[in-house]
Amino acid sequence: MSTSKEKILFCLLSALGIAFIFSLPRVVIALYIQFNYGNNISADTQSKIIDHAIKFSYTYVVALVFLWLNTTRKTWQYYSIKINTHKFYIRLLLNIILFIAVRYISINLNMHLAAIPMVPKFHFFLFHISLTLEVLFCLFIAEIYMLIKRNQQISLNNEILLKSHAEASYEALKNQINPHFLFNSFNTIQSLIDVNSQAAKQFISNLSTVYRNILNSFHKPVISLNEELQSLRAYLDMMQERHNGNLQVTLNIQRHHLDKFLPPISLQLLVENAIKHNEVSNRRPLTIIIESEDKYIQVKNQLQPKKTAEPSTGKGLYNLNQQYQHICNQSIQIRKTGEWFIVILPLLQQQNIS
Repeated sequence: MSTSKEKILFCLLSALGIAFIFSLPRVVIALYIQFNYGNNISADTQSKIIDHAIKFSYTYVVALVFLWLNTTRKTWQYYSIKINTHKFYIRLLLNIILFIAVRYISINLNMHLAAIPMVPKFHFFLFHISLTLEVLFCLFIAEIYMLIKRNQQISLNNEILLKSHAEASYEALKNQINPHFLFNSFNTIQSLIDVNSQAAKQFISNLSTVYRNILNSFHKPVISLNEELQSLRAYLDMMQERHNGNLQVTLNIQRHHLDKFLPPISLQLLVENAIKHNEVSNRRPLTIIIESEDKYIQVKNQLQPKKTAEPSTGKGLYNLNQQYQHICNQSIQIRKTGEWFIVILPLLQQQNIS
């Protein structure tokens, strides 16, 4: 069932229940008086039934209007005036205005009068008590409903985030166990063993660090930039060793950004994409620049596409963007100039993380 249909059904059924609850005392009192003092009452039964039906219908409409107002979260704009019902004080003000309007209409339609003999002042007293309680009851039910919907949405967002994060981690892990990647890594290790055993050990250590960090990140929606950079440096050392110094990476990270957060393996993913789609050779070394500024970190690489392009699913950037959408309702920015491919990632603070 769609959200709008679900809300309509909720409002219709809840208004019916509220109308029944607040009409029942009137009926009970009328029956009590009819039973005990029936001989003194001249009004016929049919007119009383009609009166109760009208009161019930009116109570139903009032409940429906208040429920609809308090379950609608949106922004209305009339010229330069904006009304945002997401804000509690705006809803409170609208409810007060609507209450005054309903009270005025009710009195002018004589809805405050009951089909039972009663002192006029007591009619007004019961009417105000009944209307006030009905409105408060509507507000209470609407807020409970919206709280439940919000919790459901948070749960859904968490599930989507976990799925996107798992897919991103899986994609990164798949790249690292790709036969081509493993073949190149083993070739690099083999070539280093006889020439520089210490470098071979370091390469194996970096390879182990990369795998460990990917596996550890499966259950973390975000990590600090400092942690991400530690993992990235291990990966960069491997890539620079493998490409014989033809990969030139500049890290320009401001110290006060190190305690900010971002999804795990984000920077590694962007570096992987740059190496995957661009030529890295003695003739054309590839430059990658990673720098933080303000509330963002950007990764940019020179555009020098390979002659034989490797297939791309596009899942990496898509999943990364999905993670940002569900963590903080922000998006990554992708720019392409004549010489550079640039991806800008928001740096998150603890309060930005939902």
